[in-house]
Amino acid sequence: MRPEINQSVIFTYCDDLPRASGFFREVMELDLVVDQGACHIYRLTEQSYLGVCCLPDRPRSQAGVTITLVSDDVEGWYRFLTAKGVNYVKPPSHSEQFGVFSSLFISPDGYRIEIQHFNKPDWCEGKLARENREG
Repeated sequence: MRPEINQSVIFTYCDDLPRASGFFREVMELDLVVDQGACHIYRLTEQSYLGVCCLPDRPRSQAGVTITLVSDDVEGWYRFLTAKGVNYVKPPSHSEQFGVFSSLFISPDGYRIEIQHFNKPDWCEGKLARENREG
């Protein structure tokens, strides 16, 4: 039997912690829950967190990384963040290919951040994967 996963933290990296952390705290208005000095961890949900770290031996590439935040209010996030000066790469739109309604912007440190809503409400219950396999 697979052991349970209780929570998750996604870490991003930067060269300027006050600027990067300020984006998540002041622009996105996420709650800072842990200040580790070189890393700040913000709450996304009760079980998920986003961390930002300024470490000398940090990974240097954001290529291939997309942080996806699932929300029922993609357009609300779009209005909220554009009012704060966030420039979107992709405004809210539907993707029939992936079955989502989503938008995309780039964080100050170059990470792709997607805010997305799945068209099928049961996506997280494993039913979606079974449906796609079965055809």
